[in-house]
Amino acid sequence: MAWRLKDSMGRASPSFWLDSWLGHHESLFDRCKTGAIVIHVSNSRGSRMEPADRQEQIVRVAALPICRDGAAGVSMSSIAKDAGVTRALIYRYFPGKQALLDAVLRHESERLLAATEPDPKLSARDNLHRSLNAYLDFFSASSGGVRELYTASANPVARELVEANHELQATRILQVLELDDTPRHRGAGGGWRALVEFTGRRVVEGAPRDDAVDLCITALVALLGQDLA
Repeated sequence: MAWRLKDSMGRASPSFWLDSWLGHHESLFDRCKTGAIVIHVSNSRGSRMEPADRQEQIVRVAALPICRDGAAGVSMSSIAKDAGVTRALIYRYFPGKQALLDAVLRHESERLLAATEPDPKLSARDNLHRSLNAYLDFFSASSGGVRELYTASANPVARELVEANHELQATRILQVLELDDTPRHRGAGGGWRALVEFTGRRVVEGAPRDDAVDLCITALVALLGQDLA
């Protein structure tokens, strides 16, 4: 049954109905000076956010279970529930799980670069210890497709991120050690990164972390022929 409100003359009045309804829902609507009504778009399950902020929030929420369980072990519905939004809203920003995984990969790559950034207050050796431990933290906490950020990857997005990450990390190491940026030094750094990736897998399997870090630093010194302060 459709209910209609009537005006003072007993005539059905859409405007009267709308004005009465709005009186109870002013928090959802604003009136413009022209009399038009502007609806605040928000998700009934979450707080109102700008689209860019909402997209970033979804990625942050998705990162934890995807890193922990891998993309295959996570559903879009569970991510929507954790983010406090609808499943349809997830698909509005990410057309599929792979698109969301790629966004998580970029998010995690940025976090890794921030965590491994050299501290100018520390010595070269201490910076390497700090960066290697940060890398191993990320590697150990990752799973599935996210771990491709730290190993050779067939995923084109992960491969692109890995290559950019490697280039930046190589530059950082050369700067910390105050070495010239030469093909020889770059090549030695590439071989060393392969060792670091192998070491990460060994640590996940139970190898002592301190021994692994010391091995990586000793190998870098030998490859570059550079003592550490």
